[in-house]
Amino acid sequence: MKNCKLWLFSFIICFIFLGACGNSNTVTKEESSKNKERETKQEEYTDGLMTKVGQKKKGEDGQIYELKKIKILDQMTNIDPLSINIQDVKILSITNISNDLLESYQEGINLKLKDPINYIQITYSAENKGKIDLLWSQISHVILNTKEQVNVKENELIDSGEWELFSGAKKDITQGIPFESDPKDIKEITFVFNYSTGNGTTVTPEKKVKVTF
Repeated sequence: MKNCKLWLFSFIICFIFLGACGNSNTVTKEESSKNKERETKQEEYTDGLMTKVGQKKKGEDGQIYELKKIKILDQMTNIDPLSINIQDVKILSITNISNDLLESYQEGINLKLKDPINYIQITYSAENKGKIDLLWSQISHVILNTKEQVNVKENELIDSGEWELFSGAKKDITQGIPFESDPKDIKEITFVFNYSTGNGTTVTPEKKVKVTF
């Protein structure tokens, strides 16, 4: 009888111990799952430059930028005396846009904007290797393989800065150009670099540069 009670007591202790271990594993799994969810949320938006398709970035007003396509070029184009080096071309979209922010984006834009806003971002540098100062309005138009043509000077989301490019000077330029086509359909973009003038005459001609994705 004494042995029977001892055996029963041992069985109960083992049962309680196993139950505690099971609960501990459950808690550990739940905590692990929550930690993974937190990590996923933290990694959902990037703080730096978007360099991979699918990356997202959150703006100050709650808008969300997403990188749809990217082409790294480091492509040099010489329009003597202008030397243009295109670093990259990106296609991005902006979503989660408030009405106030949409009105702000619309200022100075001829295209009718709506959520999402799709736009081309081109980053390049330009150097004036000549002996005279130039007045140059950079990219005048973009032409898409969808046959859409956009007048850049009437549709700029990103201010490209002043047009003066002095002799011996070099500057970095970023232009953002909205478009209406579906980003998935964009396979080719032609950038039309405008002519430049100096001392009252045309110095460099118009130049088309084609970029394929």
